[in-house]
Amino acid sequence: MLLLMVLVAGVGCADSEPTPATVPLRPLVYTEHPDLTPEGASVREGRLLRQLRQGAELSGGWGRLEAEGAREMPLISEGEALGEAIFEALTTRDEALWDHLFIAPESYVQLVNVSPEKAHEFVDVQMGGALQTWEIFTPTRSSEGADGGLGELLELEGLELGEGRTVNGPVAREDERVVQHWGNVLRLRYAEADVVFELRISRIFRVPSPQDPTREVLVLASPVEADRRLRTLVALGLHLKPELLRSREYPFPLKEGNFWRFRRYNRALGQEEVDPLDIAMGGQAAAGTPRSPEVVMEVLGVEQYGTWRLVHVMRSYEDADFTRAHERWVLTPRRIYVCDTRCQARIDDLSYLLEYFEYQVPIFSFPLEPGQGWGRAGLAAGEEEGIFVVDASWHNVETPAGGFVGTYAIEGTGPLTQSSPYFRLPGQRRYFAPGRGVVRRELREPDARGNLIEVVEDLVEYRIMP
Repeated sequence: MLLLMVLVAGVGCADSEPTPATVPLRPLVYTEHPDLTPEGASVREGRLLRQLRQGAELSGGWGRLEAEGAREMPLISEGEALGEAIFEALTTRDEALWDHLFIAPESYVQLVNVSPEKAHEFVDVQMGGALQTWEIFTPTRSSEGADGGLGELLELEGLELGEGRTVNGPVAREDERVVQHWGNVLRLRYAEADVVFELRISRIFRVPSPQDPTREVLVLASPVEADRRLRTLVALGLHLKPELLRSREYPFPLKEGNFWRFRRYNRALGQEEVDPLDIAMGGQAAAGTPRSPEVVMEVLGVEQYGTWRLVHVMRSYEDADFTRAHERWVLTPRRIYVCDTRCQARIDDLSYLLEYFEYQVPIFSFPLEPGQGWGRAGLAAGEEEGIFVVDASWHNVETPAGGFVGTYAIEGTGPLTQSSPYFRLPGQRRYFAPGRGVVRRELREPDARGNLIEVVEDLVEYRIMP
């Protein structure tokens, strides 16, 4: 409560208290400065919290705002040094240095002649636009990733400054003062796979230093934006430890030799026993019953590639045609994708896979959470936009193989249509038990006479190798 009062005191008082139904889901400062973007407000609020922490360290208790300490910051006038400072701030999580690298409000006032308030707003909005890149470099738990996070896996190649321009924008002639650079690129090499990522900075200004007006310094005047492939690498967890893919650690134990056998029945008719041998000997499934009374899913092989795996899965149906559906899945620490022939042909090419997976929808996105949804690249999506949506409730599932407590119910079919001829229709629901796999599946399919029926696949037995 004290923290809340201090924050409100620091930014002004609201005219009235909002009712619970109208409280905005925004950072606190956003409600006091609605012209800020939510990201810019988050930057301002984070700065206030740092000042509170520093005040607490000096006074021994919360409630005192203390300005940033008198730390000597570098005056950077060369592109190489600026690139090194950006990389250092991101990888060492140096918030004070990160703040210092952006243009100071007083410098922006002198450059474009705006009010101090508007200058502060401009700077915070630019820093807010860089929050996504800042968060990419947040270290993971030591049990999951390298100490130091992503920074331990990347090497700095350097900062390439764009052409020097005047204050009005045209490319500067030899006799004109360079005030800004457009289209700047910081390159980072992922040495493990020899892939180069780019951080793009639209504008870098060259302005007199607030600390020493006799010297000009390079400062950031726009967000630092990570390229899509780097964002995809982090989202897939490819920067994490490969040990997370071990069968005993992974949510879906996909190890060679593991299998799951399911009984299939019409929900409306119940679990009527059908002998698969009758169909195998030339018999026909009765009207209203599934064409195949059983299916076995088994893992035939696993190929290892750094922090991803290519898994060969086969589904064996006990129908009159002895249908065998072969699938290849790519496993990463955070996603499972269906891997088509193009993907399989370049399975050892990380640069290609990052481009490929950015436009694909994973069939699993870990860790699963009730109510979550995801679409392309596994990015979060709402119930209406998500290709796959996890039910908001936990489910206890009883099957012939036993009871499974706390399973996730995942709605959606998406790329599963590529997996099996029995998965052609939308509206599939899978019940997933971490450490065990799918224990029940509900789907629609035509029976032997072509009539649509609702089929349930219940787990009968399974084997998970140690």
